[in-house]
Amino acid sequence: MKNLSRLFIGAMPLLMILESCSDMGEPEVLLPQMEVATTSIDFSTVTIGSPQTRQIQIINRGEGQLNGELTLIQDSSVYALQPHGVFALSSDDTLSAELTFTPSAGFTYAGQIVISSDDLGNPEHMIGVTGVGTALPVPALTISTSILNFGTILTDTSSQQQIILSSTGNDTLFISSIDFDLGVYSIDATTPLELIPGASRLLTITFQPDVAGTFSGSLTIVSNSPSTPDVVSLSGAAETPVSYAGSIQPVWNASCGGCHGSNGGLNLTSHSNIMLGTSQNGPVVVPRDAANSLIIRRLNGIGGLMPQGGPALSASTIATIETWINQGALDN
Repeated sequence: MKNLSRLFIGAMPLLMILESCSDMGEPEVLLPQMEVATTSIDFSTVTIGSPQTRQIQIINRGEGQLNGELTLIQDSSVYALQPHGVFALSSDDTLSAELTFTPSAGFTYAGQIVISSDDLGNPEHMIGVTGVGTALPVPALTISTSILNFGTILTDTSSQQQIILSSTGNDTLFISSIDFDLGVYSIDATTPLELIPGASRLLTITFQPDVAGTFSGSLTIVSNSPSTPDVVSLSGAAETPVSYAGSIQPVWNASCGGCHGSNGGLNLTSHSNIMLGTSQNGPVVVPRDAANSLIIRRLNGIGGLMPQGGPALSASTIATIETWINQGALDN
């Protein structure tokens, strides 16, 4: 996912229209799609004058640009939202907003965040906000994020992400346990942990699946904080790597060797040769980007059919080649 580092100013068009045409000759209209996982934020008990933060992620899952606005509604000024106002997100981009709660008295504070957009299916998303200010000695745990997405990796490999545990109360924080509900996740720490007020601890979480699949789990932290148990949602996926030697090279040998053996400008007799591309067109394989790889466009008949004169490769065979490229075009 991409992070949006600054706020876009000014209204943007509702829809983005590409300069390409569909099969019927009409412009292709690309629609945005807003995704916001958070529906409520509870800061629990926070010491007066001690700021705590929570993150909100807005993702554009659609094809067209998403235009919207972030609005914070509250009766006092204890909450601050950055960024706020108008924003614009390209396809697959993410806007990370940060909500800060700094109570000024021993009260319960409520608020609401309204996210409006030009997503026709989800034009408005609301997030309820609450927090309590206190002057009493209270331990408090703040976690840098409540959501970790490890993306998609290959089986028998690993991916790591970090979280920060902070003691934001005015009493010592005792963490008695940190547990996962799935064995594919692990952490570089043992419990119990003790953090004095103002202290923090950086933890590394490892995602290491040995089989293909989707792994949605959670990390649960039990402590003497009023917010306990604190939960971090975890997600990741794994897929079996496509073997170049077993699944890709045999396709070239059977269907493409006549034109792309020792002639034809592109040599498909080995992994090293295909990665060299051609002197005329340059690289024909862009690792992790099958959509922009010339060889995939040719296999789909764009700019000329490959194999030349047909028959075209089956859709499943092309999909396997695309997967191999998106996995990094490995020589395996």
